[in-house]
Formats: sequence, structure tokens, C-alpha cells
Amino acid sequence: MLFGLRKDDFLAFPNHIITQTSEDDFHFSAGEGDGITRAYLNLTTHNVSRNNSLHLANNSHSQFAYIMLYGDDNNVINQNVDTEIVVGDDSSLELNVFCAGTENADTTHNVNVKIGKNSDVKMSFAVLAGKSFKTKINVDFNGENSSLSLPVILMPSKDESFDFQTIVNHNVGCCNSKQIVRSVVADNGVSDFYGLVKVAQNAQKTETEQVNNNILLSDESRALSKPQLEIYADDVKCSHGSTTGMLDKEALFYMRSRGISEKTAQNLLLDAFVGEIADSIEAEDYRNYLKGQIAVKLS
Repeated sequence: MLFGLRKDDFLAFPNHIITQTSEDDFHFSAGEGDGITRAYLNLTTHNVSRNNSLHLANNSHSQFAYIMLYGDDNNVINQNVDTEIVVGDDSSLELNVFCAGTENADTTHNVNVKIGKNSDVKMSFAVLAGKSFKTKINVDFNGENSSLSLPVILMPSKDESFDFQTIVNHNVGCCNSKQIVRSVVADNGVSDFYGLVKVAQNAQKTETEQVNNNILLSDESRALSKPQLEIYADDVKCSHGSTTGMLDKEALFYMRSRGISEKTAQNLLLDAFVGEIADSIEAEDYRNYLKGQIAVKLS
């Protein structure tokens, strides 16, 4: 198994309160002024349906890491996970989700997020391994002057298919959202991004950005991309875009000409590509953990 729950995973979070959820759901309510950083390490080795909830009261400021490791090398498993997130007024949440499994594992993760007023939500997702992983995120802005940051890393390789879908509903005005989804697709892997931002008629002063960048490492790799905007207000700043291509041949040639092996040169470029996403994560423990797992994937 390329990725699994190891002793090192626990040691990687010295600044977090660690809860090994294993086969359990997690339900947590953060009270006013909570401010505690937590890590949930979750290993699933059989078919399961999981229901999680994370609720932040008004004036709560919390940081979470959710490590989802699933499957084993011998059995086919199907995992369905539903996560409900409610962020109160004048609050902040940083939630970092890491997903990796075996070649026999199929997982669907549905995430529903409701954000109150004057709140700041940062959610990162990294999907690095598994036969099939489908993430569906629905976000509702229900209070003004709030923000959402959503950086994503997808790295499917041989026989892997990662599907990432987002719907961000700007129901009220004066909010902003930013999504950056970066995919590195190797062998015959498939990444599929579908993103929809909906701006309601009364959601004036909305600012939103949606970007999907993909790198293909072989002729068999595929990256599907469909960012969309649905705007009913007129005083807004909204943009979306998508790029797909191969690694820069000139950059590879330059490094090869200076004695760097082809594999090392490729990994340096890829690490810079996804590393920009990793570096944007504030939680130092999780940021270092993610960079280590990316190195494992690229090895």
C-alpha cells in the first residue's frame, strides 16, 4: 500500500490535538473563542457510509486536518462520506483534507458548507491515490462580508480517476471566493473538474475567481475541465479560466544540460507546480505533511 496510516502520520502533527477516528464518524462543535487545532486520522478498510459534522459557533476560530486513508491491497471497498460544515458569524475556519487509498478503493465525499456573516473559510483538498475518488462540494454564503479560499491538488496516475465538483452559491452580497485547482495526470489517469459559481440577483459587490490548471505527463493522460459562472447581479467581479498542457520542454532541456536527470528535472517542475498550492496552506504541520506525501507520489 503506497499510502497508509503509519506512526509517522501521528508524529507529523505535534501542534494538533490528534483524534484517531479509524472507523468512526466525527462530530465536533467548536464553541465561542475555541481556537484549538485538531487532526483527525481516519483509516477505512471495508465498505462504509460515514456522516461527519463540523459546526463553529459565532466568534470561533478553529483549524482542522482531516486525513482520509482508505482500502487495503486485497479487497475492493466502496466508501461514501458526507461532511456537513456550518460556520457561524464572525468566525474563521481552516480545514485541510488529505485523501489517499489503494488501487481497489472507490470513494465519494460530499461536503456541504454554510457560511455566516463576517467569516473567513479556507478549505484545501489533496487527492493523491485511489482507484476512484469523487468530491462534491456545495457552499452557501448566507451572510455578508465573508470569504472562501479553496485550493485543490489532484494527482491521478495509472488507472486512477479523480472527479472534483464545486458549486459555490453567493446568496448575499459583499462576499468573495477563490478556487485554484491544479492537476498532475500521469499514465492513463483522469482528472475531471466541474466548477459552478452562482451569483444571486441581490448579491452585489461579489468577487469570485475560479482557475483550473492541468499538466499531462503522457499521451494517455486526460484532464477534463468545465469552470462556469452563472451571474444575476450586475455589480460584480467574476472570472474563470482553464489551461491544460505538458511540461515545459525548454525548462526540462535546460536542467538536463546541467547534469540533472530527467526524472529529477520533471519532479522539480511538478513540485513547483503543486507546491505553490501547498505553500498557501497556513497550518505548518499539515503543510509539511502534504509536501512529504507529494514527494512519495512523485517518487
